[in-house]
Amino acid sequence: MNAFKGLLWKDFKTSSIWFYGWIAIIFLIFVIGLVIGHYVHEPSVTQIFLIMIGVFHFAFLPGIVCSMLRVEGKTQLWLHSPHSGLKLLSSKIIIAFIYSTLSLLVVDILGILTMVIFQEDSLFSYWPIKEGILFNLGVTIVGLYFSGWTIFLWTLYHSLSKYPSLKNIRWIVIAGFIIVYQSAVAFLMSIDRVERFFFETFTVKVSSGFFFSVGANEANAGFDAEMIPFPVMPFLFEGMIMIIVFIIACRLLDRKVEV
Repeated sequence: MNAFKGLLWKDFKTSSIWFYGWIAIIFLIFVIGLVIGHYVHEPSVTQIFLIMIGVFHFAFLPGIVCSMLRVEGKTQLWLHSPHSGLKLLSSKIIIAFIYSTLSLLVVDILGILTMVIFQEDSLFSYWPIKEGILFNLGVTIVGLYFSGWTIFLWTLYHSLSKYPSLKNIRWIVIAGFIIVYQSAVAFLMSIDRVERFFFETFTVKVSSGFFFSVGANEANAGFDAEMIPFPVMPFLFEGMIMIIVFIIACRLLDRKVEV
C-alpha cells in the first residue's frame, strides 16, 4: 500500500503543473465572461462560459492522463519499475480523476457564486443541484471512457515498436484498428435484433435536453420538462469494452514496453 501511495505521489508531482495551469485558465475564462457580461449588460453570459468549461472536462481528464503518459515515455521509468501495469496505469487514472473532480468543484463554486451575485439575471430560476450533479457525473464518465481508450491506444502504439516491420507504420496500424472497431460496432448496430436489444431492453426516463437562450432583456436556461426513454445498454456495453481494453493495456505494459 505504501508503495502504491508513493506511485500516486510521483504521478501527482509530475502532473500538478498541468492541473494548476488548467485552474488558472478556468479563472481567466471566468473573468473574461464577467467582462463580456458587464459590457453587453447580460451577467448571465458568465454562466454560459462556465457551462462551456464544464462540458470541456470530458477532454480534460484524458488530456491529463496523456500528459502523464508522455512523462513516463520520456523518462522510461516503468522499464525498471517493480509495479505491475495495473498499478502503474490505475495510479494515473486515479490522479486524473481527482484533478477532474476538483476542477469541476471549482466550476460549481464559481457557478454558485454567480447565482448569488446575479440573482435577478441568472440563467436558472432555481438551484439546479440535481442537474449539476448529473452533469458532473456524466462528464466524468465520458472523460474516464476516453481516458481508457487513450491508455490502450498509447500502450498498443508503443508495443508495436518491438516489431521492426511495424515500427514505422504504427500510426497506420492504430488508425486501421480504430476504423475496424468502429465499423464492427456500426455493423452490429445495423442488425435489427441487436439494435432492439441495445436500445429497447433497458431504458430510463430523462429530460429531452438542455436549453438556454439569451435575448435583449432576458436570459433563461434549464432542462426540458419532456421526459424521453434513454437506453442504458449501449453504455453498459461500452463500459465492458473499456474494462477489456484497460486490462489489455495493463498486460501489454507488463511486458515492459519501451517508449
